[in-house]
Amino acid sequence: MKKEATASFFTIRHFRQKYEKREELFMESIKILGKVTLKQVVDDEYKQKASKELQNAIAKVDDELANFDKNMNKTITELTLKAHPQVEQVRRQFNAEREKIAVYKDQLTSSIKAILDLEDGSRVDAGEANFIQELKVGDDFGSTNVEVVIRGDKVIEINHAE
Repeated sequence: MKKEATASFFTIRHFRQKYEKREELFMESIKILGKVTLKQVVDDEYKQKASKELQNAIAKVDDELANFDKNMNKTITELTLKAHPQVEQVRRQFNAEREKIAVYKDQLTSSIKAILDLEDGSRVDAGEANFIQELKVGDDFGSTNVEVVIRGDKVIEINHAE
């Protein structure tokens, strides 16, 4: 009879130890990355700032295009002087690459026009970011996405994104 009591005591003690260890595996909260969608309110300041950034990008493309033309002409001249058999093929490749750069420049120019045509007060996507958030048992998981609305350089709203 003493053996049975010892066995029962051991089983209960063993069960409690196991259960207590298992309880440690459960967490009450965890830190996760939430997604932030940034929205910009369109106003004259935004239009000027965005247009200026695009104009700077166009200026860089123009510089790259000038350097590209210079290098292309130099390479084609050298190949022509050496009577290289594939001069025309190289010229076509250069021209195709130059055309890609020109199309990119046209897209930037179109973007400036599109920005200037935006209605004041409308909201445009300004990007995405992540933030650290504590998520607890029972929290709504849908609330991990947030929308931040910006006017100028000031945050004017913070909303749960849908």
